[in-house]
Amino acid sequence: MIRAVIDIGTNSVRLLTAEKLPNGEWHTLQKGLNASRLGEGMTLHSGLSEAACCRTMEAVMQFAEEAKAAGADEIRAYGTEILRASPQGKAFAAMAEEKTGIPVEILSGEMEAFYSYFGAVGMSSSVSAVTDVGGGSTEVCMGFGPTIGYRHSFPIGCVRCSGLFDTTTARGIGELKKYCFQKFQESKDLAPVKHWICVGGTATSMAAMLQELETYDAAKVQDYVIQQEDVPRLLKELYQMSYEDRCHVKGLRADRADIIVAGVAIIDSLMEYFALPEITVSDRGLTEGLLDADVVKPEL
Repeated sequence: MIRAVIDIGTNSVRLLTAEKLPNGEWHTLQKGLNASRLGEGMTLHSGLSEAACCRTMEAVMQFAEEAKAAGADEIRAYGTEILRASPQGKAFAAMAEEKTGIPVEILSGEMEAFYSYFGAVGMSSSVSAVTDVGGGSTEVCMGFGPTIGYRHSFPIGCVRCSGLFDTTTARGIGELKKYCFQKFQESKDLAPVKHWICVGGTATSMAAMLQELETYDAAKVQDYVIQQEDVPRLLKELYQMSYEDRCHVKGLRADRADIIVAGVAIIDSLMEYFALPEITVSDRGLTEGLLDADVVKPEL
C-alpha cells in the first residue's frame, strides 16, 4: 500500500508519499514543499487573492501528479486554517477536487490539532502536549497516546500575524506577544504538562538555525531541544535584521524570511506563557498523522 497526503496550508502546500510496511509502519518515499502562500495578505477576515489561488492550485496539481508517478494507491488532500477561515475555502477545495480527481477534506481546528499530535507522538505512553505553529493558526493538543485531554486551534499563525503586526520593531513584537497571551487564556488543563513538542515550519526552521545547518537535515532537526533562553535571543537577532539579511541566515529557507519573526514570537510567547524551560522539535507532524486518518480517531 502506497498512500500520499497533500496538505494545503496557509503558507505552503506539502506532499508526503509513504509505503506501508508489513509491520504496519510507514516508510517515507518522498516529501515535497511549495511555499505558494495561499494566505498572502491574510487578516482575520480577508479573502483569497486570485494570484495566491493560482499558485496554490498549481502546487496541488503538481503534487498530485508526483504522487501518481510514485505509484500511490491512494491520494488524499486536506485543507487547514486558510480553507476553514476564508469565505472562498469550500469553493477552492471543490475546484482542487475537480481538477485533480482527489477528494479534499477541510479539517476542523480540533482535528488538525489531533493529527499533528498523532504524527509527532504516535502511541506514546507519556503525557505530551504538541503544538503546531502554522501560517494561519496554532494548534495545541495534549494527550496520553490516542486519548486526548485537550485540543484547540488558536487564530495565531506566522503569515496571519505578519500581516497584523509590525515585526520589525520591539513595540510591534510586544503587541504580537500580548495578542498571543490573550488567546492562550482560552487554554486549560495544560499547566501540569512537562513534555512539549513543537512541529511545523517555524519550529523546524528554529532548530536548523540554532544548529546553523547549511542544508536541512531531518535527522538533526528531529528531537532537537530548544532551550527557553535561546528563543528571545534568536527573536531579537531576527527582527533587527533586514529582510535581505534574513534570507542568508543559515538554516532558514529564503521563502520563510518574511514570516519567521512572527513565528518565533509565537513560540516565544507560548514558552513564556506556559513557563516552559524547553521544547522538543519534531520533523514529523500533520502529514504523518494523516497517513492513518482512516483508522486512527481521537478518543475524547
